[in-house]
This record gives sequence, C-alpha cells and structure tokens, in this order.
Amino acid sequence: MSNPDPSSPNRLDYKILPATQSDCAAIAQVEALSNFNSSKTAPRCNPAQVIFPPPDDVSSRTKDFSEKTQNDPSMKIWKAVATVDGVDKIVAMTVWHFYPEPKIVDDWKDIDWPSNAQGEACNGFIRGMASLRKKHMSGKEFGHLQVLATLPEYRGYGIGSTLIKIGLDEGRGMGLHTFWLEASNDGYPLYRKFGFEDVESFEFDLKKYGGDGPVRVRTMRKVVGADE
Repeated sequence: MSNPDPSSPNRLDYKILPATQSDCAAIAQVEALSNFNSSKTAPRCNPAQVIFPPPDDVSSRTKDFSEKTQNDPSMKIWKAVATVDGVDKIVAMTVWHFYPEPKIVDDWKDIDWPSNAQGEACNGFIRGMASLRKKHMSGKEFGHLQVLATLPEYRGYGIGSTLIKIGLDEGRGMGLHTFWLEASNDGYPLYRKFGFEDVESFEFDLKKYGGDGPVRVRTMRKVVGADE
C-alpha cells in the first residue's frame, strides 16, 4: 500500500499485517511515542507527558499486549510495516475489539502502575473513559477502536486512514454496524472524516498532577448502513 497519489512527494510504501506475539514490544513503543508526541496538544496538557510512563519504558504495556493477545479473543491488532534503509520497521498500529454478541462493559478496576507513572491519575483517566463505555456500549453488539497510533515522522501518508478502513471492514464482515472510539485532539479530525460523531465527552484535570488544566476526551460513534 502507499499514499493514493503516486506522484506525491509524500509517498510511502507500506504493508498492513496482523501483529503477532513477537511484535508486542514494538507496537507498545509506537503507541507510546505517538501519544507522547501529540501535534495538537500542548505538552503540559498531554496525559502521555504528564501522568503516564515515558516512552522509553514500555515494559508494562508490552506485558499487557502480550497477555491480551493470548487471552482476549475480541482483540485484533494490525501493524503498518515500512522498509526503512533496507529494514522492515513497524511505523503504525491499531487495536480494535469486536463484539458480535452483546458485550457487558464493566467498571474500570484500578491496576498497579510503574513507579515512573502517576498511578492514581492513570487509573482516574482510564476510569473516566471506561465509565462512558459502560454507559453507551454495555449490552450491545459493536466494534471498538481502542488505539490508533503512528510514529510522528510517518504521519501524513494516509496510514491511519488505512488502519481505520481495515477495522471497519473487519467489523462489517462480522455483521456489526455500530463502531465506537475515544478521540484525542490529534485523532478527532480524522475520525470526523470517517463519519464518527460526538456522543459525550469527559474532562480530566491535569492540574492536580503537575499539568496545565483539563484534557478533553470525546466518545464517538459511527453507525454504518446496510448499503455501505
């Protein structure tokens, strides 16, 4: 795959593949670097820079991915691989969950975080997202785009759009018509382009943890018609 316009100077050849167990550290690194290097959020308003572990330590997230790839049949992870200086490199990734049977969404259960994170804040931030998932998604059949991440230097090549399309196609193949996600400032314009609409948002106050003001996360939904 590549940028749709072959004459464009911003052209990158890449391939989309299912991620494997051996990719867990690499995809955790891509996620962390993407979140840390937000292009539309000031550093002190970015949860990845204020409360979560730094991108040079993805050990806990790697373990999380490793366990879930083995034990969570609802989860699918795709990776975008580009050849850089003759070496294949994972430059983007996405995590989707698909529930073709009604899914009961539970409250967030606090977990232990590494010492280089603000654990109370991390749990509180995720708890806010989980509460909206429970409110709007519980008991329904749906697909959920949990993560979409691209390394900063590989943005602008259309990789994110490709990964969204793959997830939507996968869900439609399972008979799903409703898709959900939580949007940051960076992803919001792209999700709107794909027909996701705002449902509800929550704000998390980073001032309590050394940041600047509240950060807003939007819950969004896309309903796909039978003819799409």
